Amino acid sequence: MSGDNGTPGLRPRRLADAPTDTAEPTTPGLGRRTTALLSSAWTAVRPTRRRGTGYIAIGAVGALVGTSIALGVGASGSTPALSEVGAWLGSSEKGTASHANGLTGEVDGKVDLPTGKNPVSISQDGKTVLVLDERTGRVIRVDPAQLTAEHSTDYRSSDLQLVAGGSFAFVVNPVEGTVQRIDPVRTTPIGGKVDLGVVPLGEATVDPTGVLWVPEPTKGRVVPFTGGRPGKPVDVAKPGNNLELTLANGQPVVTDTSAGRITVLDVSGPGMTYNLPSYIGKATPASVLVPDATESNLIPVLDNETGKMAVFDLGTRRTVTAVLGGRSGDFGAPQALGLKVYVPDESNGTLVVYDTDQGTVEQPVKVTDEPGELEMFVRNGLLWVNDEDNAAAAVINADGDVNPIGKYKDKVPSQKKPKDEPPARDNVPDEPSPPASQEPEPPAAPQESERPRRTQESKAPPATPKPKKPLDPCEADPASCGVAPPPMPPGTPQAQATGGGITVTFSPGAGLKPTHYTLAGDPGVGSVTPAQVGPDGPFTFQVGGDLSCAQEYAFTVVAHFEGGTTKESQPSPAVRPCTAPSAPSGLQVTVPSGGHGGNLTWQAPSDASGTVTYTVNWGAGSATTSNTNFTITGLTNSQVYNVSVSSSNEAGGGASASGTLDLTPPTTTMNIVDNRNDGQPVKMRADASVSSAQVGSIPSGWNGAVTVHCTKKGDSVTYPGDTATTDVWSKITYNGTTGFISDLWLEARRNSSVWSCQ
Repeated sequence: MSGDNGTPGLRPRRLADAPTDTAEPTTPGLGRRTTALLSSAWTAVRPTRRRGTGYIAIGAVGALVGTSIALGVGASGSTPALSEVGAWLGSSEKGTASHANGLTGEVDGKVDLPTGKNPVSISQDGKTVLVLDERTGRVIRVDPAQLTAEHSTDYRSSDLQLVAGGSFAFVVNPVEGTVQRIDPVRTTPIGGKVDLGVVPLGEATVDPTGVLWVPEPTKGRVVPFTGGRPGKPVDVAKPGNNLELTLANGQPVVTDTSAGRITVLDVSGPGMTYNLPSYIGKATPASVLVPDATESNLIPVLDNETGKMAVFDLGTRRTVTAVLGGRSGDFGAPQALGLKVYVPDESNGTLVVYDTDQGTVEQPVKVTDEPGELEMFVRNGLLWVNDEDNAAAAVINADGDVNPIGKYKDKVPSQKKPKDEPPARDNVPDEPSPPASQEPEPPAAPQESERPRRTQESKAPPATPKPKKPLDPCEADPASCGVAPPPMPPGTPQAQATGGGITVTFSPGAGLKPTHYTLAGDPGVGSVTPAQVGPDGPFTFQVGGDLSCAQEYAFTVVAHFEGGTTKESQPSPAVRPCTAPSAPSGLQVTVPSGGHGGNLTWQAPSDASGTVTYTVNWGAGSATTSNTNFTITGLTNSQVYNVSVSSSNEAGGGASASGTLDLTPPTTTMNIVDNRNDGQPVKMRADASVSSAQVGSIPSGWNGAVTVHCTKKGDSVTYPGDTATTDVWSKITYNGTTGFISDLWLEARRNSSVWSCQ
């Protein structure tokens, strides 16, 4: 996506830790208590994407993209690069927003915010930088050219999420179930609030076209806002399921963490759906973490409780499964950069790195020296990491090079001078936000499943270290003392689904080198290639053969040592040996004589595996078949139907081929019959009724050719002086006039090439 479209980054952070006290409502008594209770209840259950401990993760666009201009001379004394390779990072400890150069990590601009030490979320749609004070609900516009905080509006709630993109900006209140469009320059409301009538709402996002997507988990659907107005909801899950949105390379997708399913979204309805490995659906829904946006087709889905991760590729429709090292339960939401996935380990301030191409867990990347929540987002091929409560921040390029960012540097361009008041002017002066100097209320006690944040103020004094026992040289390096190292098991294997097979990769264990490795597990009638892997690799097995797409397979790797000793790895996460099929090809639609339906034929997808079924949809109905043909019946003529055929298997599906079924009756030419020259013209009517308006006439005695369109049942007519009777009328065109005549003067009802009009 371009900078003009914007890419939402991280959602509001630490929402579950923030106090719920805000400016009190003007209505006293019960209204005040009810508002406080609702806000408190929502704060208690909502997590952030870093901590999956609530019903639905909510939040705003986080520290995001840089501006479209250069900001002057940076701290290094050189002119910084254009901000297209930069990003804004929040610092609640300092009450500032810092802009860092993505190539060097140098801070080249800083803005002092009128928020005090409150946590903030920063958003930009490519033109305007917006800041949300998460504790007061105040939205502030930052002028990146002047490095000042300009307009602001106080929306008076700690439950808000701010989302922007495609020149649109919104304030969403999940507790109230409302959506308010705002002016991204003045920060003021545009129009009234839209009350969706559903609470709580899920975490919203805006795609590059400016469409806002708002989940309604209690109804199992997502509501698109096009042009700032709500559209038809898109059903994606069972009511009550947990829904998480991700912008994958600009494409909105929703992960149903309760069912373990990914669905591609479109304003016209749900698109492709993909089934994730079963351990995702079996996990506690709120413990499943996904990124809010990626710049690639990779969507990592992590079970925080077990450390198991499924990485789905939206382009190839393949899934890689992995088991992360580190402490399960302390992970934040994963993020993809290139072919690697980075997962914050909040227990030690590092990033776990998983290489999806090699199927291995690499050495962790150190970001900070202490535990804490780490925000992450990808922008223009760079991974940004930020600890809002501390000075730690970093930017990582596609090669894995890390540049630390000194957010607290003072000698950087900034408009604010010491002791100056923030220049922001509040658009609600009669009920102002708490001043920036006001000290925040102590945070509410964390939920049982949450780990309390550790900040610089709250850190416990370090414990006195125990004296360490001198390390035995032989213990450090047994080989140097002639002692053989002990045999160790291989690393936990990683499994990747392919069309009709599974690729298993692993890392060798430390210690004594084995003679070879073999693959264990239950591949059924599958085949394993090679039969064994040598001690020096390559450390990959291919599992093929007659595997079932309906079954998931898990594997272990066994290391074999001299003397018959073996060591077996932990089992890999289970994965299906197939991918969701692409769309059928060669869709052909033919219409039988008389219409009222159509015959559809198509070819199976070239990558079809497993049991492939097809869903045929024609607007007025749908059906499922395992054949590559289908006949639609019972339709109304004189209409055009849009038809589609989508394919699916046990791994998912939904890719479709489309066409049209045109039931417009074909025209033919017939002669008028029995039109006697008795001075009585044949009357043409607007409809098949003697009481309908006359639109034309055929002269008495004329029996020439007319264009016949179709026939229709109507009033019964008897030929004068005869016993011939019919209730069939023919729609014809005569001398440029189209209307109905009784079929007594045409007998089109006896012509099989003439269709019924309906």
